[in-house]
Amino acid sequence: MGHEIRRVKLMLSRVADSLYWMSRNFERAEQNARILDVHLTQMVETSSDELLSDEQWQLIFEICSTQDELEHLKLQPNIQEEDYISHLAFGETNTSSVFNCIRIARENARVSRDHIPNELFEVWNDIYLFAKDAEQQPFSIQQIRTFLSKIRLASLTAQGIIESAMSRGVAYRMIKIGKWLERAEKTARVLNVVCEHTRNTQLSYKGEDYYAWLSALRMLNGYEAYLKVNRPKMDPKTILTFLITDESFPRSIHYNMNHVRAAIDILENAKVADYSAELYFPLEKLKNDFNEMSIQELNADDMLAFLNRFQNQCNEIGQIFSKTYYLIEPINMNQRQTQVSELTQQFPVDQSKSSSMKYRIEHTNVFDYDTWVDQSMNSIRLKPRTDECQRLLSYRTDITPVSLTKEHVDIWGNSVETFFIADHHKHLEVKSTSVVSIQKSPWVHRIDYSPEMHAIFHSDLFKSHYLAYLSNTSYTYLTPEQIDIVNGVIGNIANPVQYAINVMEYLYNRFNYDGSSTNVSTKAHESFDLKKGVCQDISHVMLGILRAHHIPARYVSGYLYVGENSALVGDAASHAWVEVMVPGIGWVGLDPTNNVEALENHIRVGVGRDYGDVSPVQGVYRGGSHKLDVKVSVSLIEN
Repeated sequence: MGHEIRRVKLMLSRVADSLYWMSRNFERAEQNARILDVHLTQMVETSSDELLSDEQWQLIFEICSTQDELEHLKLQPNIQEEDYISHLAFGETNTSSVFNCIRIARENARVSRDHIPNELFEVWNDIYLFAKDAEQQPFSIQQIRTFLSKIRLASLTAQGIIESAMSRGVAYRMIKIGKWLERAEKTARVLNVVCEHTRNTQLSYKGEDYYAWLSALRMLNGYEAYLKVNRPKMDPKTILTFLITDESFPRSIHYNMNHVRAAIDILENAKVADYSAELYFPLEKLKNDFNEMSIQELNADDMLAFLNRFQNQCNEIGQIFSKTYYLIEPINMNQRQTQVSELTQQFPVDQSKSSSMKYRIEHTNVFDYDTWVDQSMNSIRLKPRTDECQRLLSYRTDITPVSLTKEHVDIWGNSVETFFIADHHKHLEVKSTSVVSIQKSPWVHRIDYSPEMHAIFHSDLFKSHYLAYLSNTSYTYLTPEQIDIVNGVIGNIANPVQYAINVMEYLYNRFNYDGSSTNVSTKAHESFDLKKGVCQDISHVMLGILRAHHIPARYVSGYLYVGENSALVGDAASHAWVEVMVPGIGWVGLDPTNNVEALENHIRVGVGRDYGDVSPVQGVYRGGSHKLDVKVSVSLIEN
C-alpha cells in the first residue's frame, strides 16, 4: 500500500471530512448562485405570462431545493415571487440555500484551517460576513443579483488560491474530489429536470423548449464553451452530448467522474485495497456505461432513465467514498442542534474543556562544563507541532554562545534543529520560546468501535504500516511475567480503545509519581517493579503493555499546563504521554500519569517510538563532564 493513502486514513477523518464538505458546499453555493442568477435573467427575457407560470418555479426548485418546499411555500398567505427568491438565496430552512451553503463551507474551512492556505479561509470568511449583511438588507432584484455575483467571484478566487497555493497532497485531493462529485451530481440534476420538463418533445428540436435548454447551458456555465464547438442551435441531443460526454468541458459529467477516478487512483497508488474495492466497483461500472452509451440513439425516456440511474450511482459513489475514508454526511442546523443537545445531556461536558487556549512556553537548558570544551555538535527538538487541533503561532531559539541553526524534519515528522560550536566554551544555554493555541474537546470515551474499524485494525496492511509502533524497544520492553500481571488485572478486551483507557487507569493507580526514583535511562521493566517514576517511565510502561497486545502506540513529548488548584502533575519540566492509533480517526492522546485524555492542557512537541526518538537536546562535544539545569515555564495567555 502506498504512503499517500495511509496519510488519508490518518488525516484524520475529521479533517478530511471538513475539507471534503467544505469543497462540496463551496461548489454548491457557487452553482446555486449561478442557477438563481440565470433564472432572474430569464425573468427579464421572457414575457410576464411565462414568468408567472408554476412550471418555471417548479424547475428551479427541483434543481436548487425540493418540490415539497415549493408546495409548502405556496400554502403561505400572500406569497410573492420575492419570497421564492429569498428562500433560494437565504432560506434558513432550505439546507441548500446559497447562504446556508456558505455558512457550512466557512465553518468547515475554519475547522480545517491549518490544512488550507490562509487566503482561502479569508476569502470565504469575508463572503460569509458579506452574506450575513446582505440577508438583512431590504429585498430588491438588484441587491440579490449583486449578492449572487459576489458569490460567484468569491468561488473563482477561491479556486485560484487552491490551484496556485496548495501542495498536491491529500488535502488538495480531498478538496478536488469533493468539487468534482458535486459538479457531476449537479449537472445530472439540471439535465434530469430539464429533460423531464421537455419530455413531450422527445429530445427533438422545438422552439418552445428554446429557453429550457438555453437555461441548462447557462446554469452549468457552458453556454460560451458550447457555442465555440457547436452551431448556435439549442438542439437537445447536441447539448446533452456536450454536457454529459465531453471530456474537455470542466462541468461535463464524464470530465468530472474521470477526474474523481484519477484522484482516487493517486490516493490508492493505483491499487485496489481491501477497504477500497467497494469504491472501485461503481466507478468501473460508470466508466463502462459511458463507453457503451450513444446519446443520439436515445429517446426521452431512455435519457431520463440514464440520468436517474447516474444520479443514483453518483450518490452511491459519494456515500461509499465517505464510508471508505470515514467522512461524515453533513446535517442541517436543526438536526445538529438536536443531536448536540442530546449528546450534552448524555455526556455532560465541562465547557472549559472545549475552549481555545493560548500558551507561551519558555524552555531553557543550561549546560555548565567542568573544563573548557569545544567541537560541540547538537540537535534539539523543542519546536511544537502544528496539526488540526494545535497551531504554532510563533517560535524562536536563542543559543549562547551564538550559533546558527539548521532545521530539518526527522522520520517521525518532528522538527529538528542542529547547530555546531567549534570554539572553546564552559557554558552553553539553549532557550526556546513558543506561542501555541490549542482547541480540543473530550471525545475518546465516545468512540464507537465499529465493525469497519475492527476489520482495518486486524488487517495485515494496518499492522505493516504501523510496525514501528507495534515493536517494543529497550525502553518499552516488559517481561512476559509482567504482562501476565497486567492481564490478570485488566483481562482481555476486544475493543483496543477501551483497553487502552483501562491500561491508563491501571497505571495511574499502580504508580506513585516520584522524580528521585528513576533517571533518564530507566527502562520500563525496571520502573514497573519499582511502581514509581515520572511521566517518561509511566508512558514507557504503557507503551510496552499496548504493543504486547498488538495495539499501535507512540511516545509523545511536550508540555503540560497546570493551572491553579489543578490535580495534574508533570509540569516541572517537559511532559510525556501516549498516543494510540484508532483506525479511521487517527492518534488519540492518553496521559497515564494523570489518568486523563490529552486535551488542551497538553502541548505536543515530538512523537516517536520512545524517549530516545524525541529527546529535547542531544549532542556530543570534546571535553570534560557537565551539569544540566532545565527550566520550563508554561503560561496561559488567553482562554
